Amino acid sequence: MVTTLTRYLGEYPLDRITPFIIEKYRVERKETDKVKNSSINIDVSILSHIYSVAIKAGIVDKNPCKDVKRLKVTQTKDRVLSQSEISLLLDKLHGKDRLMVLVGLFTGLRLGGVLSLSWQDIDFGKRLITSTHKTGKLVSIPLSEYLIDELQRYKENNPCPNDKIFESREITPEISSRYSEHFSDLFKKIGIYNCTFHTLRHTFSSILQGELGIGVVVVQGMTGHSSLGMLQKYSRTGLDNKQRAIQSLTDHILSIKSGVTNIELSQIGTA
Repeated sequence: MVTTLTRYLGEYPLDRITPFIIEKYRVERKETDKVKNSSINIDVSILSHIYSVAIKAGIVDKNPCKDVKRLKVTQTKDRVLSQSEISLLLDKLHGKDRLMVLVGLFTGLRLGGVLSLSWQDIDFGKRLITSTHKTGKLVSIPLSEYLIDELQRYKENNPCPNDKIFESREITPEISSRYSEHFSDLFKKIGIYNCTFHTLRHTFSSILQGELGIGVVVVQGMTGHSSLGMLQKYSRTGLDNKQRAIQSLTDHILSIKSGVTNIELSQIGTA
């Protein structure tokens, strides 16, 4: 993202960039690069973050992004992974990418939450993962034996000196955006289209509620949604209830993988 901003705005000193120049940048990004409004909004958010840092450092006095309205983004139906797509994720991904996807799919954490995880956030004895959601709410999510095994295997093979699991740097909007683009491209390469990392969260909530019939309050306790209305758009209290829900989710997803594999084998046998 910063590379893109530099390509278009690098000739301007920070104190010379105006709302008009930013608007010109947005038009060029849309017409030349053919990017969506949501991506352009992310660009401007990153630029605004740069200005916030520069203001604190005394380099500039104001942030021109404050006078630029966000572009309208058309709300689309939340994407949920199909059974065959879930099987592709489990079969085709490896290493860090695979574990990040597994954590997202089996815990419902947002990308920023996954990136921010440290080994201190995981209690292997109690089988819990603790994270602060975007809402600022601290939530504890049970871990299935399957995910615990994956995490322990990764920890043994990938020692991290600063205790961070996936990303040692501070998680800024730019870093999150880079990872988001990386996963969208990665999903396309293995045959899963129109899919983002956030789709894993939608799928987590959808399977728990829609396919397993887990209560809204239990799911809300794991996803950290501030309202039932926000959670229910993913629908097409205790710790014990959460643990049973997570185990049911894990068994369901692993049975999907097994079922798809068996179908493929039967098709080979009849070819």
